[in-house]
Amino acid sequence: MLDHLKTSAAGLDAIPAWYLRLGAPAFAAPLTVLLNQSFSVGFVPKQWKVACITPVPKVAKPAQCSDYRPISVTPILSRLAEKYIVRSFIYPALLKPPPSLYFSDQYAFRPSGSTTAALVALLHSVPCLWIGLVFCYHTLLGQT
Repeated sequence: MLDHLKTSAAGLDAIPAWYLRLGAPAFAAPLTVLLNQSFSVGFVPKQWKVACITPVPKVAKPAQCSDYRPISVTPILSRLAEKYIVRSFIYPALLKPPPSLYFSDQYAFRPSGSTTAALVALLHSVPCLWIGLVFCYHTLLGQT
């Protein structure tokens, strides 16, 4: 993962992405031990939880607090750990949920879900429901 780091803002630890990318051969083994130990114990270092929050205006001339959007920048190592957890555990759990938690009409908060998928499913299911209802045919035909 260190080899493919994209340029991004450094967190409060001030470790830039280019430094981690160039030093990947030397940093990979110790960072792997650190991350694995952190995951096995269930503890995230305090320094990785601290973020630099910058207010960014939503409108051209902000007049009140609600006119700003908070952008938080966490350390790059924290973002790498988060990306690993999401890709390794959360996405697979969402893509293949246990049968008791599977809802075929759930589109939000899923990697493959979107408003487009929800609309396509709706446009498919509504006419299918109308097929069995005789009064819907008369109403639809009467409107044309």
